[in-house]
Amino acid sequence: MQYLKNKYTLLLGMAFLSVGIQTAHGQFYSRTIPNLPYYDEAKYHFGFYLGGNQMMFVVKPNTGFQYERYHEKQISDIAADSASVYRMVGNPSPGFCVGMVSVLRMGKYFELRFVPGLQFGERSIDYTILTYIDGKENFMTTNKSVVSTYINAPLHLKYKAVRIHNLRPYIYAGPAFKWDLSSQRKKNDNPNDLRLKMSKGDIAMDVGVGFDFYTNWFKFGVQLEMSFGFNDILTKQDHIYAQSIESVHSKIFQIIFTFE
Repeated sequence: MQYLKNKYTLLLGMAFLSVGIQTAHGQFYSRTIPNLPYYDEAKYHFGFYLGGNQMMFVVKPNTGFQYERYHEKQISDIAADSASVYRMVGNPSPGFCVGMVSVLRMGKYFELRFVPGLQFGERSIDYTILTYIDGKENFMTTNKSVVSTYINAPLHLKYKAVRIHNLRPYIYAGPAFKWDLSSQRKKNDNPNDLRLKMSKGDIAMDVGVGFDFYTNWFKFGVQLEMSFGFNDILTKQDHIYAQSIESVHSKIFQIIFTFE
């Protein structure tokens, strides 16, 4: 977990350092001709993006879940007479994303952007289980992970502030449809292998902020984005790990580098 925090702190630091360097460079050479001065006047333009992400589950437990006991097939992967869930928490993991950028100019300050791509990552839920064996209570911990490969199809409305030489800040927001190619919803698993299964489709809202840098050859962007899913993506199953949860929603943080 500490490695993950350090990794994303480093990425954010690099992003903001690049912003500072470019801003200072632009101010120092403010009298020179800006790069690509007519770039934003084009009706259409295209590009691609690369980035890193942090996927996680937002887990809402059932009310009074600690008092529910599970038996036999509901705990077939636990060596106990019965068991109950003491605690559960979503655990984020790093991943990456790649995709295309297509832009429709809607005026001096607005763009409509369709940025389809792929998001790769893994998420998990950590459980603390209270087991009962011959009347004795014991605690154990286990982890249930879910690998996701999303086809991501967002439509964003982007607002661009006034350009400052070769720098232009912006914000954006919009819906995104996601389809999970790695979903386990329809797989026939071993009944003793109690997995969490997620639905394939989800609808999310994306919100982000970033900076565009105009070079001699292309426009380079750095942006931070948060995506929150609206749908409960947990598939209901009759075992301890799924029955103790009321709902699961997807949350994804991303740092994205665009080349247009």
